Amino acid sequence: MSSHALKLLSEKRLLKILVEDAKVDLVVSYGAKYDRMYLLLPGRFCSCASFYFDVYSRRVKDECIHLRAFELSKSDVPVIKISWEEFKNKFYPLIFKGMLT
Repeated sequence: MSSHALKLLSEKRLLKILVEDAKVDLVVSYGAKYDRMYLLLPGRFCSCASFYFDVYSRRVKDECIHLRAFELSKSDVPVIKISWEEFKNKFYPLIFKGMLT
């Protein structure tokens, strides 16, 4: 799994989003096709299907690839600062889509 997590890092799919107007900090990961985002609570939760099925339900893994990648990054991920409007229009739909699948 570490090789997949390292690939995720090399593709710069992890982001920390600072929503300035709302004073909210989020850690997210793009999906493999960049068509969705997964919300992470580092060390605790990821909104991806692998976390739900493999970590939470079946307990066959300790963490998903997104949480592993964040752990390997040592919190050194790109940070972007955006407005609430930009978050609502650009990122929220991707995060919502990531929660549905």
